[in-house]
Amino acid sequence: MRVFILATILVYAFLGGSGMYVAYFDEVKANPKAGNHCYFVGGIVVKMGDIAGLEAMMTKLSEDIFETSDLLTETEFHASHLYFAKSHFRGMPIEKRLEIFRRLGEILNHRDKIKLVYACINTDKLYSGTNAAEQAFMHFVERVHLSVEKDSCALLIGDLDDQQARNMVSDFSRYRTRGTNSKYGVQIDRVVDSVHFSRSHHSRMIQLADVYLFFLSGMHQPRTGTWRTS
Repeated sequence: MRVFILATILVYAFLGGSGMYVAYFDEVKANPKAGNHCYFVGGIVVKMGDIAGLEAMMTKLSEDIFETSDLLTETEFHASHLYFAKSHFRGMPIEKRLEIFRRLGEILNHRDKIKLVYACINTDKLYSGTNAAEQAFMHFVERVHLSVEKDSCALLIGDLDDQQARNMVSDFSRYRTRGTNSKYGVQIDRVVDSVHFSRSHHSRMIQLADVYLFFLSGMHQPRTGTWRTS
């Protein structure tokens, strides 16, 4: 899967030159029981030529924290696990976890290299029968399309763990042929090919997209607990 995605990116980069972007994305589901009615789909849009530099920053962080650059589940920067001290962050002091978040935030702050794009759907305001996941993904695709220059194109790469993966492929194909079905509709011609997926622990860029969405969702629904009081 990873080899196929890389080959696709290289083909489009060869054809499109410096105008080729990759949009790495993830989702944060609504949790009405906890009072959170926001469904997010979002991530980072990066020019091909800037990906290696950002990956190098993430690799250096991995080496500093885990003493290895290997892409493993045990070296993944999963924001919720980091925040709640789960999985391989269990037992890590809160000061060290905060420092990791700070460094991840610094990487995301390279706004000359990263476009931050998201869509948020308020599930409690949807008409009955409306699919929040589909609506959030549709608006995200529209915003990725609008975020790149008219003579450029972007490729979508999402987290393979996403339960909506199959639906996203089908929906995206429809957007490209018939446009989106939002209020004004957008003909999607700057986001190309299909929607590709990779395991998040295989991609530092997907991990960075996950961290961005974690920050973003926290702004809409402030988190409580030990972290905020420490």
